[in-house]
Amino acid sequence: MSYKIPSDDEVSELVLKVMRVKRVVESQAQLLNEVLVHLQMRNPEYKLTGQRLRKLAMRIPEIHVEIRCKDTDILVDNMDTCPVCGSKMERVENMTLEGKKIVIGFKCTFCPYWTGRKLRVPIRYIFRLY
Repeated sequence: MSYKIPSDDEVSELVLKVMRVKRVVESQAQLLNEVLVHLQMRNPEYKLTGQRLRKLAMRIPEIHVEIRCKDTDILVDNMDTCPVCGSKMERVENMTLEGKKIVIGFKCTFCPYWTGRKLRVPIRYIFRLY
């Protein structure tokens, strides 16, 4: 079965259309379902993943994405790419009493995601229209 990929502009336009009606969408899956309905009315062969939808929604200035995370026991030594938006992560450092710098976590350079030395795993995304 063949499929087509909608343009970024088309997806962003439909995300805004859905958000203007809903104002708040409580999950990525719910937003994906709403946008897919509109996309497939335009072309039944259109497909869209939740990850692509989330990344495009985060780049729309009128939409705020709240990230809910779960703490784990996994220690993180290095993190280059944000698991939420794919942007670069930067190290968060602190100075010890002896004057040495230590890494205490990582934060995304684009979205609000951050993690300490123990990994925080995103479990829910809440989308709000401003």
